[in-house]
Amino acid sequence: MKSTTPSGHRRRIAMPLRTALLVTAMSGVAGAALAQASSGPVDLDEVVVTASKRGAASVQEIPYNISAVGEEQLQKTGAATLDDIVRQVPGISTMGGQGNKTVIIRGLAASAGAPQVGIYLDETPLTGIGGTNVRQSDIGLYDIERIEVLRGPQGTLYGAGSQGGTLRYITNKPETTGGLSGAVGTKIATRARDGGERLEGHAVINVPIVEDMFAVRALAYGRTVDGFVDMPLLEIEGSDKEKVEGGRFQAMLDLPTRTNILGSMVYQRARMDDSSQTLRDTDSRPLRALEPYLDELRLYNLTVEQEVGVGTITATVSSYDRKTRFVFDQSQFVSPRFGSINQTTKTNALTGELRFASDFDGPVQVVTGLFYENRDSDAISLGAFVNDPNGLIDVPAEPFFAQPSDQHVLNRAAFFNAMWDVTEKLSIEGGVRYFKMQRRNETSLIFDVFGRPLGPQPSQSAVSDGNALKAQASYEFTDDILGYAIYSEGFREGGPNAPGLLGNYPLSFDPDFVKNYELGWKSTVLDRQLQLNGAVYLMKWDDIQVSQRDPTGAFNYTSNAGKAELKGIELEGRLRPNALPGFSANFAVRRSDQKLTEDNPLVAGPPANPLAGLEGERIPNTSKWGGNLGVEQTFTMFGLDAYARADASYTGEAFTTFSPNDPIRRAFGDYTLVDLRSGVQTGTWEASIYVRNLFNERALTGWNVQSRPGIPDLVRTTEPRELGIQLGYNF
Repeated sequence: MKSTTPSGHRRRIAMPLRTALLVTAMSGVAGAALAQASSGPVDLDEVVVTASKRGAASVQEIPYNISAVGEEQLQKTGAATLDDIVRQVPGISTMGGQGNKTVIIRGLAASAGAPQVGIYLDETPLTGIGGTNVRQSDIGLYDIERIEVLRGPQGTLYGAGSQGGTLRYITNKPETTGGLSGAVGTKIATRARDGGERLEGHAVINVPIVEDMFAVRALAYGRTVDGFVDMPLLEIEGSDKEKVEGGRFQAMLDLPTRTNILGSMVYQRARMDDSSQTLRDTDSRPLRALEPYLDELRLYNLTVEQEVGVGTITATVSSYDRKTRFVFDQSQFVSPRFGSINQTTKTNALTGELRFASDFDGPVQVVTGLFYENRDSDAISLGAFVNDPNGLIDVPAEPFFAQPSDQHVLNRAAFFNAMWDVTEKLSIEGGVRYFKMQRRNETSLIFDVFGRPLGPQPSQSAVSDGNALKAQASYEFTDDILGYAIYSEGFREGGPNAPGLLGNYPLSFDPDFVKNYELGWKSTVLDRQLQLNGAVYLMKWDDIQVSQRDPTGAFNYTSNAGKAELKGIELEGRLRPNALPGFSANFAVRRSDQKLTEDNPLVAGPPANPLAGLEGERIPNTSKWGGNLGVEQTFTMFGLDAYARADASYTGEAFTTFSPNDPIRRAFGDYTLVDLRSGVQTGTWEASIYVRNLFNERALTGWNVQSRPGIPDLVRTTEPRELGIQLGYNF
């Protein structure tokens, strides 16, 4: 029998109580450790990152708000997807279903436009789908050296789409020394809420071909996860089964001329048989149309680094090919029959960057370069009736809507960043990025259920350009305490709307900009037993890109609407006390507020819409509170190295609309997830048991409010509790 969500009253009481008990217990252990701390050396490891594009540096040495999750923590928490990272890093969240995410940092959450968080796999930007879809691929986290999360606008170094921040996946590179090496791993689990099983595996091999010069590295992985959503009208149980398969191949040539050449190929295919959206109180959906999802990704990259005495020149070029297929149940528009919109998009992007990072003898250093992107997307939206008992459209299809479209984007930029060590303690930094973007949309209407004129639609284009700036100052108060102040800007591309919509809508929309004012610090205190970092910020968001619906209620367009302020505080730390050998803890908390600072222009109309967003109202899909806490104890058991770990993460309450008076306003979030893991390891073998979502919380992570009465709302929920074992072998 399917489990159901407890009443809202019981959940509001139970979840904070569980959170309080867990945090109290964990804090008690940490407090006891600090109380007993004694002087003496402690090995508080520091993760090294390359986010500044100036080479490797410790997180504690970089004067801005960056978090990093290293390979050891990724393995000990069993991280394999974006949602796993969200549980460990404050200020970051996601929207969307499995394998198909919109990433949010610091509550910068728009309903339309290009992605607001730049995602990179090494040197390759993982372009999202723009317009009214801001979805980004969820790359499998296998053979990953570390993950870097840069909070706040990163417009000068990372360009468009890094308004809220930047997320970087740094892969393990081929090793040219030593012999043949590699690893294999598997995960087997069972899930609650009739969620079936999870089967997961990966294999890595590293082959040095020429000692100290040439090596190759290959990765293959696969994941199958049974579904927990039922479609009773189709007599299907577990309709939302997930299957992911992928791999990566890298070849690295390290020449004696101080030249390093790295070539990479990446492939991933992710498929969901159906959406994981369900009714509010049960894991089922009373509809006849399935909503499968496909995301097939191919990446090719060539990166050349050349040391030239006064610095390093880096040239990188990437080819990005992505095919996606989204299916949306649109039965409400073709009642009494059933139908769906099948949206297939093929995106090809060629990106390149040429940059120079100096290594001068003096106090001044620079990073400067050029960026280029040429992106084409071919799409077709096909609306067809669903008559088959399997919930898919007929073959051949009986269409009620068909609209092919082409989109072309040309993005060019130049950037310059300079750092000056004024004294041994004081450093200042300034940067600028000039960008110019051109977008063109072409479309044709072949079938239309709303009676619009058929045939080719007029081409629409838009050009946007401008500057993004950064200014920064940092001061080393002691060897272990660093303070900084930052002003930075981020932006997103503007563009044209799809032609052929009904009503009075803008033909194009402008870029939107974020200005960030931030004060922060990095510290290592208590005889280097505690790292404590934090920041306070104010972000001003102008010309917000928002999604609006045309008079049919079926199609969206993008417009610019109003201004907002986002302000908050972030605190994170790592503890490893001398008094408790083998004990460590990591924690993070954020408090943020995201509100409009002027009325959305759509309030005045025409036509007037008082629910479109008034000054002082919170931005939809944002929460005020979030945090995570993890504790770990290592010990020896039967002569083996062992560990036990507990992780908890809290996500605050969010709402679907601006106005509290909006009849379609819904609340979601306000939940805590707890994971436990224990394992043993030798020099080559690793084994662990784990449970994710210990209390089997069925909390709401998103809410899809239907636009027409009589059609039930659908929600997204947390994944069911999962109990499993993980095995690994290194050679």
